[in-house]
Amino acid sequence: MSENVEVNPAGESPQPPAEDKSANDRIRLLEAKNAELIVEKQKVSSKFDDLQKQIRDLENLQSKAKQSKLEKQGEFESLWKEAQGTVAEKEQRISELEQQLESERSATQQQSIKAKAVNAFSQAGVQQPEHMYALHQDRLRMNGNDLMVVNGGVEQPLNSFVDGLKSPDSQFAYMFASSGAKGMGAVGSTPSSIGGQENPYITRNFSAAVKLEAENPELAARFKAQAATTNQ
Repeated sequence: MSENVEVNPAGESPQPPAEDKSANDRIRLLEAKNAELIVEKQKVSSKFDDLQKQIRDLENLQSKAKQSKLEKQGEFESLWKEAQGTVAEKEQRISELEQQLESERSATQQQSIKAKAVNAFSQAGVQQPEHMYALHQDRLRMNGNDLMVVNGGVEQPLNSFVDGLKSPDSQFAYMFASSGAKGMGAVGSTPSSIGGQENPYITRNFSAAVKLEAENPELAARFKAQAATTNQ
């Protein structure tokens, strides 16, 4: 009695699962986006420096021309008053530019945080990294070049935080591929509570949902995520 043995055709290698290929594509896209954000941040800073230089050059030219004219006319008092007004206008303009630059820097940093977090979640095996980011985005902080998470009032590296999310007793374990968790939305499980508390978004208890959002918005967000996943 012979056994059938499958042999790969010569020159052919096993193809990686489509899911892994898709995850790698997402990672490459996120890395490319992060690189674009860094370049954009550098452009914003360069644009601000150029604008400040143009303002200084223009003010110097105007000041020299008017000073020469007024000196010839002997209008020194008028020259002094105008100089004071020019200084005030310059300071106001610089303040406006600094506020604009800070706003752009903040927006660029937030985009960079999102790209790094989604990339880390995706590499860790999170099935919906964008959704995981939405659940924890208010706790993410940059510490130098490192992305940190404020957990229990203490900052910890994102990778360590993700390891905790993957723990079998974590309420987020179900969001990881091949976790085997029977948590929120896992196949073969229809949970309607977290920590023994009923999920009002699943049971459709709207008065309880309103009360929960007012008293514990973080838990309300987790219940919403659970309900959304369960209803998929």
